[in-house]
Amino acid sequence: MLNELRKLDGLAQLALLQKKEIKLSELTHYYQQKIKERNPHLNAVVHTIFEDLPKEFNPNAGRFGGFPFLIKDLNAVKGAPVSYGSKVMEGFIASWDDEVVKRYKRAGLSIIGKTNTPEFGFTPATESSFLGFTKNPWNADFSPGGSSGGAAAAVASGMIPFAHASDGGGSIRIPASCCGVFGMKPTRGRTPLSMRINSVAVHHAVTRSVRDSAALLNVLEGPQVGDSFSTPNEEAPFEKFVERDPNPLRIAYMADFGDVMKIEPEVQKAVESTATLCEELGHHVEIAYPDFDIHRFMEAYVIVWVVGGAIAVKNAARLNGREANSHTLEKLLHTLIDKSSRYTVFEYEEARQFLFDESVKVHHFFEKYDVLLHPVNLKPPLPLGEYNGNEKTVDEILQVSANYAHLTPIANVTGQPAMSVPLYWGEHHLPIGSHFMGRFGDEATLFQLAGQLERARPWFQRYQEIDERRSTN
Repeated sequence: MLNELRKLDGLAQLALLQKKEIKLSELTHYYQQKIKERNPHLNAVVHTIFEDLPKEFNPNAGRFGGFPFLIKDLNAVKGAPVSYGSKVMEGFIASWDDEVVKRYKRAGLSIIGKTNTPEFGFTPATESSFLGFTKNPWNADFSPGGSSGGAAAAVASGMIPFAHASDGGGSIRIPASCCGVFGMKPTRGRTPLSMRINSVAVHHAVTRSVRDSAALLNVLEGPQVGDSFSTPNEEAPFEKFVERDPNPLRIAYMADFGDVMKIEPEVQKAVESTATLCEELGHHVEIAYPDFDIHRFMEAYVIVWVVGGAIAVKNAARLNGREANSHTLEKLLHTLIDKSSRYTVFEYEEARQFLFDESVKVHHFFEKYDVLLHPVNLKPPLPLGEYNGNEKTVDEILQVSANYAHLTPIANVTGQPAMSVPLYWGEHHLPIGSHFMGRFGDEATLFQLAGQLERARPWFQRYQEIDERRSTN
């Protein structure tokens, strides 16, 4: 039975535990061995927690009864290192569990390790000089994306069936696209806010199946005490929405940006294929664009991102009794801190209010459409090294991002739910996800659509291609 686990999603494996067809100790040992076998090549897991784990499945301990799980190394797990991917946090051991970790534990998930992230999660590639680069499990010459690249690589490669991830500008959806897994960014306030960075970052997971994502969102849902935003809980479990097809949807398709933004042909082909599939499933698809100034929008987002990021880095460094400077940080972040100090309070607040005004325009667009379809990234997965923060300044990184990950921050700013669905594989065996954005608070429609797409164009069997190529190399 253990040899068949690669063919099953997390909930199917949970069912085996519930029916006592496998033991929890066997399942946990299986994933510990997969991490030991596959992680040296991919560098997806940066710290393991293999001691003091439950041996017996216990449904009274939460729905998942001790099921193994991985946490991104931007969040504290009591008694384990939390490095934020940075030398400035070297040697720091958390004395607490972050709120998301508490909720996962209450749901019966056992933390067996922590996944790689770029320094403080600031780039859409997982390339840390402190923790090392994570490789794409489909082709190790390419990036798995970021900042949740370690999580996505671990899930796609079979080290774990699902893993925690977070998203402040695309950090769930970008690696989901690059690694061919499913990634849902929830509505702002659906889950506890992340690090208080300007309320743009949210927590959830990357998974191989849509229903696993729905199940994990159910256990994480709800704000933590003190959060400035909350979204009303869904009346039904999210898994119920995955099971049934949606009514015909009005889908807007951002097809081509002309000279404004360059979408590479392979990405264009991938998303056109998805638009065609949606039409075949009975949805109305038409080319349409929200009427807002995307370039000024991104310029304002950068100001908020830079200033909020600088504060978060300084606060974390103080936790470890260190100073955030050029000796303890990569070039990207110490130049980001310098850049942040050049903005005035007026410029920051002006940018924040501009984003609010432009977000209203985007929300109004969804009065006519149910869903907005566009590429996750403007390019396929990038070769390793494009986002090396130890070599590039913040302005150089921002220029790379403008040509690669220009669209995903929109949903972070507006707070709307969005997802990357793995429906296409291109050159070099690399996946290219399609990005769907829904109305504020309407994960239900996205889960319905994702479940329908998963049934129409299944992707689960493709993960065995990774194993087959690994066995021949």
